[in-house]
Amino acid sequence: MKAMHRCFRILSAMVACLVLGALLLGGCRQRGTGRQPAGPSSPAVTVPDVRAMTPEDAAKTLAQGGLILGQTMNTAESKWADVTKPGLIVAQSATPGARVPRRTVVNVIVYRPVTSEYSQVPELHGLTYAEAAAELKKAGLLVGEVSRRFIADQRLYDVVYRQSPEPGTLVQRWSKVNLGLYGPVQEGLVHVPRLTGLNAAEVPAVLAKVGLQQGKVTTVKAPAMSLVGTVRGQSPSIGTQVKKDTKVDIVVYAEQ
Repeated sequence: MKAMHRCFRILSAMVACLVLGALLLGGCRQRGTGRQPAGPSSPAVTVPDVRAMTPEDAAKTLAQGGLILGQTMNTAESKWADVTKPGLIVAQSATPGARVPRRTVVNVIVYRPVTSEYSQVPELHGLTYAEAAAELKKAGLLVGEVSRRFIADQRLYDVVYRQSPEPGTLVQRWSKVNLGLYGPVQEGLVHVPRLTGLNAAEVPAVLAKVGLQQGKVTTVKAPAMSLVGTVRGQSPSIGTQVKKDTKVDIVVYAEQ
């Protein structure tokens, strides 16, 4: 009988050990498979405006803010030729002022005319202003300043008598070619100078030189910071003959 009691105590102790071991093993497994507490989320940073910067300066500015400069893509679109210096950023993938996670990659677009290619200035003498402008555009060039020489022969009105640079000159694409046109002999009339591409602050002085005044100023949102304050358009257009003291309206890029 004593032997049976001893066996029963031994058996009970073994069962208790097994149960305890199972509980401990289960606890270990549960701790081993449990989810670890999530680490601190990456803090958000403000995207700087890198437009009108060089890619090198943009990379430094972005790095200071915890961001990364990504791809640098080039554009040679002529719309930038009048108002943007080559090598500057004209657009960025992340909106300036937006809040994004640190280490976000910001891609940029840089205005780079095809400087490895040059355009030959075409012969413009004897063409009308419209014909000369079309020839220049076809050659990858732009109309620059326009001056007039007043004559009585109506057959020569708006015909090119002078150009600079001279025909055959090799210049970088989207360079400007200045034109001299014949015009009618009419007292008190002046031609409207080119205002597009100028800084708006320069316009009053340029107009005053030829006896004109600045009119209404309209603003439109600038697609790039490098354009803020730059004249986008004018009315009357370049080369138009008007009376002295006429007011010339301009459209200016602004930050909105």
